[in-house]
Order: sequence, then structure tokens, then C-alpha cells
Amino acid sequence: MKLNKLLAPVLGLSLLLPAAGAFAATPTTADMSPELKTKVIQFTMGSKMYMVNGASMSMPMAPVVYKGTTYVPLRYLAMNANMKVSYNKETSTTWLDTGIQRYEFWVNSKVYKVDNMRKGLNDMVISRNGQTLVPVRWFVDNFEWDMNVSNGMITINKTY
Repeated sequence: MKLNKLLAPVLGLSLLLPAAGAFAATPTTADMSPELKTKVIQFTMGSKMYMVNGASMSMPMAPVVYKGTTYVPLRYLAMNANMKVSYNKETSTTWLDTGIQRYEFWVNSKVYKVDNMRKGLNDMVISRNGQTLVPVRWFVDNFEWDMNVSNGMITINKTY
């Protein structure tokens, strides 16, 4: 009689083991989607050095504040966001290609185009030392980055 009481739970557990193995082998949604990656770019006011995910980089000029707006060279924002920039010196036109849309900017203008559709900026695109500079706030708002400014450091980040 004692053997029958012990045999029933052991037999029941032995039937559950194959089901547990099959459940463990089934991939979850976390297994099927790649890990999210975060890109962090940090600019320091007055410094030509900047950081991308902890790696130190340099650019030809430091971020500037013009009429209360912080500007950074578009080329260095774009390059670290997997976008491409091209420039036509004759027309002072800068193009930003995101891979999905094409933006067209003119120096000292508050007007730009996205795929030939005219849009407006709150603050104009400017040029300094041969670099096209855009308001950092415009970049983060348009491309869905987050931004934090503290003690002269501008940190922008995006999780993919």
C-alpha cells in the first residue's frame, strides 16, 4: 500500500518532464528579437572632442551657441546616426540622407525641404568654419532622440 502511494506521484512527475523540456525549448519573443542597442553621443561646449558610446572622437570645431540656440556640425550628428551628408559649395546647399528621406538645407535660412516638401525651422541653419551647423534640438526632435543638457555637456541618445 505504501508503494502505491509513492508510485502515483513519481509516475505523474515522470510524465511532466518531457513537457517541461518542450516548453523550455520553445523560443520566446525576447529570444526572437535582437537586443536593443543604445547610441549615446556627448558634446561639450567649448570642446572639439566628443564621445560616442564612450569612445573619444574629434571634430573641426566645438558646438556653438548662437542667439540662445545650441548648434553642432550636422556632419558629426549624421555620421554617428548612420546618415549621410553632402554639400554643394556653389549653392550653399547641404543634403542629409537618412536612407528613408532626403533633407535639403540652405545656410542662414529657416526653410528646409524634406523630399521636396518645404518645412520651417524655429532657428536658422548656420555655417561656421566651413561647417553646416544645425540646432541640436531640431535634430533630436526630428529623429526621435532624447537630449539632456547639464553643466555644458549635451548628451543625446537613442535606443534602436
